[in-house]
Amino acid sequence: MTADAAPSPDTRIRLIEVAERLFAEHGVASVSLRTVGATAGQRNNSVTQYHFGSKDGLIAAIARHRSAPISERRMEMVAELRAADGPPSVESLIRLLVVPLAESMAGSRRETWYLRFLASALDHPLMRDLDEPGGPEHPGIAYMLEELRLRLPGTPAAVFERRTRWMAAIVVRVLADHERQLASSEGSAVPLDEVVSDLVVSMAALLRAPRPPRSPAGAPPDAIPSQ
Repeated sequence: MTADAAPSPDTRIRLIEVAERLFAEHGVASVSLRTVGATAGQRNNSVTQYHFGSKDGLIAAIARHRSAPISERRMEMVAELRAADGPPSVESLIRLLVVPLAESMAGSRRETWYLRFLASALDHPLMRDLDEPGGPEHPGIAYMLEELRLRLPGTPAAVFERRTRWMAAIVVRVLADHERQLASSEGSAVPLDEVVSDLVVSMAALLRAPRPPRSPAGAPPDAIPSQ
């Protein structure tokens, strides 16, 4: 493709939006770059590769395109917590993760696909580096994790890392399921605020849960001593 024939920036956004929907509906592994271009109405078979280089580049572009307003909303909530009297609660910190993601589908009058895309892409190696909904590009999540660590001083570091990773995966998948229900249930889905409340309470319970007693080496599960 020559410079004179280079697609416009609008083409790039169109490709991102089409790819987001296709990945959400069919899974990342099942959709080729050529399929994205053809579905977006592009006659040039290599247009998606021209813009993004590879499927990894396309996934990264979708995540960055959608996560910018989510990150901005999260930082607004961080500012509110910092301005409040007293330290933030575990629940208010978890809301930093849940609410901006939930609002990304609540604020649109048309069907959204971002949460389903995230759920589909969650296991992709690239997403471990991009770390939506966490990572260096998301300072609101960094603040959440730092403050949660202070609120849960008795939790060993490895357990804290494991449980917060589980929390992020659960939140994304539950919200993706709700997004799917909104698209198919014609208004009969559970109200989003109830989903958010349930998620916050459930994730707080996960983070606060006592560690199970460890089985002595070689002992069967029923030999674990009660405490």
